[in-house]
Amino acid sequence: MALVARTAAAQTSAVTPPSALDAGHVVYPQGAHGDAAVVLDLVIGKDGRVSDVLVVDGDEPFVSAALAAARAWTFSPAHRGDVTVSARIRMRIDFHPPAPAPSPAPGATTSPSPAPRSPRLPSAATPGADEVIVRGVRTEVGQTLIAGAEVRQMPGAFGDAFRAIEALPGVTPIVSGLPFFFVRGAPPGNVGYFLDGVRVPLLYHLALGPSVVHPDLIDHVDFFPGGYPARYGRFAGGILDGETVAPAARPHAEGNVRVFDSGALAETPLLDGKMTALVAGRYSYTAALVQLIAPDTRVGYWDYQTRVSYELSPKDRVSVFWFGSFDEIDSRDRQRNVDTSGNVTETVGDFYPIFKTEFHRLDLRYDHDTPRGHLRLATTLGLEDSVAGTSTSQRTGVSSSTVGLRVEGEERLDRAMKLRYGADAVFSHYTLDTGQDPAADLRSLYPERNDVMIGAYGDVVWKASRRVETVLGARGDVFTSRLAPGSTAPVAPAPTPGTFNSSATPVSGGLTSATAALGLEPRLATRVAATRTVTWVSTFGVAHQPPSLFVPIPGLTLGRLNSGLQTALQTSQGVEIDMPLDFKLTASAFLHDYLGLTDATATCLGNGTSVANAGNDCLSEQVSGRAYGLELLVRRDLTRRLTGWVSYTLSRSTRQTHGLVLNGQVPGGAPSGVTSTGTLEEIPAEFDRTHVLNVVGALDLGRGWRAGARFFFYTGRPYSPEVQGIPVPPFNSQRLPAFYRVDVRLEKRWRAFGNGYLAFVIEGLNVTLDKEAISVQCNNDGSLVPLRYDTCGPQYIGPVTVPSIGLEGGT
Repeated sequence: MALVARTAAAQTSAVTPPSALDAGHVVYPQGAHGDAAVVLDLVIGKDGRVSDVLVVDGDEPFVSAALAAARAWTFSPAHRGDVTVSARIRMRIDFHPPAPAPSPAPGATTSPSPAPRSPRLPSAATPGADEVIVRGVRTEVGQTLIAGAEVRQMPGAFGDAFRAIEALPGVTPIVSGLPFFFVRGAPPGNVGYFLDGVRVPLLYHLALGPSVVHPDLIDHVDFFPGGYPARYGRFAGGILDGETVAPAARPHAEGNVRVFDSGALAETPLLDGKMTALVAGRYSYTAALVQLIAPDTRVGYWDYQTRVSYELSPKDRVSVFWFGSFDEIDSRDRQRNVDTSGNVTETVGDFYPIFKTEFHRLDLRYDHDTPRGHLRLATTLGLEDSVAGTSTSQRTGVSSSTVGLRVEGEERLDRAMKLRYGADAVFSHYTLDTGQDPAADLRSLYPERNDVMIGAYGDVVWKASRRVETVLGARGDVFTSRLAPGSTAPVAPAPTPGTFNSSATPVSGGLTSATAALGLEPRLATRVAATRTVTWVSTFGVAHQPPSLFVPIPGLTLGRLNSGLQTALQTSQGVEIDMPLDFKLTASAFLHDYLGLTDATATCLGNGTSVANAGNDCLSEQVSGRAYGLELLVRRDLTRRLTGWVSYTLSRSTRQTHGLVLNGQVPGGAPSGVTSTGTLEEIPAEFDRTHVLNVVGALDLGRGWRAGARFFFYTGRPYSPEVQGIPVPPFNSQRLPAFYRVDVRLEKRWRAFGNGYLAFVIEGLNVTLDKEAISVQCNNDGSLVPLRYDTCGPQYIGPVTVPSIGLEGGT
């Protein structure tokens, strides 16, 4: 058998192709006859491992033998200049039947044949070279890709690819460090979370917790602030999609131990490489730490991920992906008792959940490689559950169970055009359990019901020329909702007009029967290379979503489809500029219009209620809004020796409200009340922040040491002046103080476990211990004549800081 690897004659001198380190002997298949050849396309990652294999030509059983060997090969990775890059190479494996072994002489001993030498990959200058294509992962128009290896160096992200979203333009956290984000003005409940195409109800553990997925399982994260491809739907805000690493060709393990949790991942091939099995998870021991400070409080979380895949043939694979998450905050029930004599006693009860939530997903997949594309069939089963309580006897629980079917695929129509398509159907059953008769408005918001969503999409990626790429697509979704058999939902009262939330569209009450809605969504994205270093990028899209809560909570979804869909019109124009020293500048101007938005900060705040009051009908009222601004990102790969990252957002997010005026003058006079002008006015949204800035720097100090820091800054959110505790015009005309923080990361890494590593990591979020103003406290002197504005001042929390010391290792 001979192994021949060919490389392109047309490669530029700036590119160094991969070279084989261990591309060893391929065993001639037992039972095979004659000569044969197999041609493979190998994707060589930045770590030199084979991350993907595609059969170009060949027959069985030679194809299986070549695939089994190729997945274990290792290479020195490709380089463009001094930058390590992924590459796709084409290799031809020639099979020749082994020569028959000579018969040994009588009495002679048989010595084993010498081990075959590992062939070497020829250089790009090798005569007769065929093809080497050096490439990165193709990015969609308008997409920001964050590699898992890169975000491990992001200070303040704690190695978590999903938490790194905070450092991207267009993203604003509710509170610094809290992993719930506004994306281009859309509330956190309008941002879609996906993992390998499976919708995830919650991506982060409670409070300041990490994501619900072990970071070593994530290959990269795709972030779309708007104008996303047609395969994404049913969300009116941004999209965050994590892609897991491909099945490994050799056993490996990763693990870490930190102050607040521990995690591990292990994966191994089985059955001569036809099967791979992976298990990962994380467990928090914060319960014990918190109880040292607050004995009556317990906090904990855990998550798990399991994946098993089996190769039916070189072109067919089945896999099972099972993952889930659990979070709980408990309080001890204490009762204070006073007898007739005035003696005070205390009864100490059990712990009860202030808030507990969990979800589980089981995804069964069949993947098939077609001659010019790929096809996936999948079934997803899901369970979600959340419980909140005020004592051991007073609690409310919600849950949902889902069954989903989907098909997705892509086919290359010709050298310049590719078709992507898909369809799915999701059935969801929602229940509410309070342990007692629920309040009317609570049943109106969360009735026991059955929801069905059916959708289909398609788009065409057309490379019109070497410089022009266009993605034209469309998506259609049908949403239905029906009360579960035997369930009734009372009609909730309409909101009282004349309050701060009078901008909202009054709801018609709870779901009383079956209802349906249709969402049609055209999408268009274009990328034009104006010069070798400047590219123009344009996106446009329409997105729809059923009524949603302000923040995502597993199992808790508004049952108000009868109020209508939320609609987002998303458009952006931008440029991408390749700069010296491998820096890249991306600048985008965006405009998003929101219709029928369920934003509790616009409909519940300011009228004596709060977002936490889930029984108030203001949660399902709808408003219109807009977000527009400019986003800048200057970025260099964080894995480089000296790197930098600057993201800046200049934006305005608004909501519409009916204009209100005081009957009187302030100060002076005696207003008799608040009157609506009957006209709509546009005011800053509750979480509008004009400036958001992230500056990240990292430096490889040598000898395994690496240090990094991040500076984070944003301006304060708006608030309204008050008179006698009532918000008055001009609404949201005042601003809370700005906030900044500094995050740091220091790592020392050693080689260990053969080709593995061991690292000691010190990391901290908000090491400067800065406090953040999150609301205002207003006081008045109680006088009515003359009536004066209340005196308001900021209310601070914190300092909220997260220190971390830990060990990481892997093989």
